[in-house]
Amino acid sequence: MRPISEQIHEVLEDMHERADIKESYVIRKDGLIFTSSNPHVKNQRIAAMSASLLEIGKKTLEDVGNDDLKRLLITGDKIQIIIMGFSSVALVCSMNSNANTGMVFLRMKKAVEEIYNIMQEAYGSDAI
Repeated sequence: MRPISEQIHEVLEDMHERADIKESYVIRKDGLIFTSSNPHVKNQRIAAMSASLLEIGKKTLEDVGNDDLKRLLITGDKIQIIIMGFSSVALVCSMNSNANTGMVFLRMKKAVEEIYNIMQEAYGSDAI
């Protein structure tokens, strides 16, 4: 069996080829980085901030409308960031502000499912 990180990197590479994504990160919802498409110094900080945003979004939706969080979209003048969570892991992607957001949503959803399956196979359903 191939290493989990190698399998996840293949999923990220495929997602990047098919959508206008600049960078992507697979994080744990406790704020730790699992892997990324662009290893650099800010990875741990991005993972921690993204996990915090997921928790804030989740609690806000619960309080406002008793609903579940599907994804977060953060839009700036030049960059957009989408965060999608599943179980105890999340996928964070950045793109240019003029990127096709709908296509990125679709590619991220597919990637999230593939990453979840990889991790479930490796760790079992109790661990993720």
